[in-house]
Amino acid sequence: MNLPHGEYLLFAKELVEQKEAYVVVDCIFPMRPTLSMFLEAAAQCTAGFTSEVDVKMGVLTIGKDIKILNNIIRQEYLLKVAKDVHIDRYHQFYFEALDKETGLKIVSGSLTLQIEV
Repeated sequence: MNLPHGEYLLFAKELVEQKEAYVVVDCIFPMRPTLSMFLEAAAQCTAGFTSEVDVKMGVLTIGKDIKILNNIIRQEYLLKVAKDVHIDRYHQFYFEALDKETGLKIVSGSLTLQIEV
């Protein structure tokens, strides 16, 4: 994944699974993540929907319904990000953070990106 973030803010590390409707990305945080860090990681994971040739600039505009569902105890999670709604340049995604060891859903929510073409 080709992202312009500095290493300390680059949470999305490796594309694990890529389907038309969703991507799963291994995300590693420098400390136990906050909800804001999960939101940023989910936004970074949306880059898994684009090819290297089709790179676009996206701006995170809205995060909503973001909930902690279980204790945040690790620094590494799998984020599953699914396409939801697309209107013009605005793309909404649903995301879940899953514990890599147990598969337990830790955080869920949605975000909207404005994609520049």
